[in-house]
Amino acid sequence: MERKWKITLGIFTSIIVLIGSTVGIIKLVDFLQNSNPSVINNEPPVLEFPVENIEVLITLDAFIWNETAQIHNGIDFGINDTATIIAPCNMTVNDKNLFYNEIGDHWQAGLSFDINDDYELFIAFESFAENETFGNLQLDAMIVEIGQVVTQGELLGHLLFHRMGAHIHFMLHKNYKPVCPYLYFSSEAKTIFDTLWTQIGTSSNPCNGTIS
Repeated sequence: MERKWKITLGIFTSIIVLIGSTVGIIKLVDFLQNSNPSVINNEPPVLEFPVENIEVLITLDAFIWNETAQIHNGIDFGINDTATIIAPCNMTVNDKNLFYNEIGDHWQAGLSFDINDDYELFIAFESFAENETFGNLQLDAMIVEIGQVVTQGELLGHLLFHRMGAHIHFMLHKNYKPVCPYLYFSSEAKTIFDTLWTQIGTSSNPCNGTIS
């Protein structure tokens, strides 16, 4: 009788150990999947409209990327007053800078963001600052910092209006190549954009000659 009890106890103990090991393995796999940087996330982002106070917008310039037309690797949101710029999706700030734009003959500031393994977002704050002092004012108006994780709708900063021509250049990259941001807008963002496009858009299509 004692031997049978020992055998039963041994079997029961083995089952408990097996169950515990299985649960432990499941938890370990889950931990590794959530903490291992090699786990790839390449889901296309869903972008909300990046300008909160749309009443200051006066122009929308198309993304153009084809063999026969002028290359323009983002969408420009032109303003006539200070614009509030918000995060179009969840992302992480990976750069913040100020530099002199020789082509445009003005100082401009910029932010770049990692969305996931495949997608990056770049927002150039082109206030058309005529000198470095004004450029630094624009840089200071961008309130996020490198390494900061931002969520959709969070304030990124303000685009100042220093001169006519002031705009944000809104550029999305997929695997280091520019793609048209409009194609990634949410249905609500597209509705806002489409309505404005009929009034202040610069061509018949915000994504000329593009395939995402």
